[in-house]
Amino acid sequence: MDSSLYIRQARLHGQEGLSDIAVRNGRIASIEPARPEPPPGNLSVIDAAGRLADRGFVNIHTHLDKANLLYRMTPELFGGTLEENREFLKRLKRAYRKEEVKERARTVIEEMITNGVTAIRTQVDVDPTARLAALEALLELKQEMASRITLQLSAFPQEGVLKAGARELMEEAMRLGADVVGGLPLVESSWDDRRRHIDILFEIARRFDRDIEAQVDESNNPQEFILPYLAEKALAEGMQGRASATHCIALSAVDDAVAARTIEAVAAAEMNVIITPSCNLITRFGLPEGVASRPNNSITRVKELLAAGARVAMGTDNIRDIFYPLGNGSMLREMHVLATTTRMTTNDEIDRLFEMASASGAAVMRLESGIEAGKPADLVVFDAATRRDALCGPGVISHVIRNGRETTRSYILTKEGDDTQCR
Repeated sequence: MDSSLYIRQARLHGQEGLSDIAVRNGRIASIEPARPEPPPGNLSVIDAAGRLADRGFVNIHTHLDKANLLYRMTPELFGGTLEENREFLKRLKRAYRKEEVKERARTVIEEMITNGVTAIRTQVDVDPTARLAALEALLELKQEMASRITLQLSAFPQEGVLKAGARELMEEAMRLGADVVGGLPLVESSWDDRRRHIDILFEIARRFDRDIEAQVDESNNPQEFILPYLAEKALAEGMQGRASATHCIALSAVDDAVAARTIEAVAAAEMNVIITPSCNLITRFGLPEGVASRPNNSITRVKELLAAGARVAMGTDNIRDIFYPLGNGSMLREMHVLATTTRMTTNDEIDRLFEMASASGAAVMRLESGIEAGKPADLVVFDAATRRDALCGPGVISHVIRNGRETTRSYILTKEGDDTQCR
């Protein structure tokens, strides 16, 4: 057997015994019962030694252009509401420089790779303040890091699409190479303007043949509930499977009957729902008078969405910036937060968590995914024997393989207590 990479003695989820995985030309060539020794030949061998091999994580929603802005903040700037943070962000964006944006983003991408991420979709601010500076930086970084990570860019209108020049900047972003039309209707000043914001997203998506990802209903305020209109629009425009709604937190605040009808509409439109657990929980809003809701956020109705057949994917959202001053790019950490807040703790639910953090995100990005012969070799080897052990343990990813090449390996603590590099 001739292969560029050979992973031996791996434990695969749902399968008895151990397996050897042969990789050739970036794809899984075969999966066979484990041999006592690797086959002869000039192979690069990874000895999983009974550890779990699984799909690489897909971080479907983050903001790499804002990553690590934390270190440009002063103490009094922490803990603001979402509205206050958006105003402060404008001051920082005016100082954006291409190399500085790339360096901050690169640092966090490397952290994500170490944490087992093999593909990322990042939002990139495109608006009258940032203009195209961040997008141009991330387009360069996408090419520079292509051998280590799959990076997809969503042009994100942080300041809306209705103010002068905003739509034109979004369209120019599409021409420059943005992969996705992003959206943020909540920043518009009225209900009608928010609906018009969504209409414009679909107009741009049709013109440039792009998918849509709109951040909607970020608060617990049921008065700002616009997800039903987004689902209605996706169905009317024939965009089934091509529109994603991120956060959708107000879905937990509306009446159960309204939520049930909305979830049915989301499923009918084949919409993707993207959640970012840690950031969703920490966000603070200044709620209007008379709204009976906690000022800190909750999580959308994940279990109900899954039960209705909706695709739910997961991202880390912001990393060490104005909106979330924590984070290390770990999808395992996000899965743990989601499991805790939604009580998803059964074995089947643990499997759904792993699916949300990998296969579902890959489907949203239109990437091939799976551990079977012929699929791309985007894999991770955990320092754990099972998915539950991986989720409950220290979160060490022993090996990360992207497109058939090992991109990183970590150090683990052996039974003898020595720090030893994974074999």
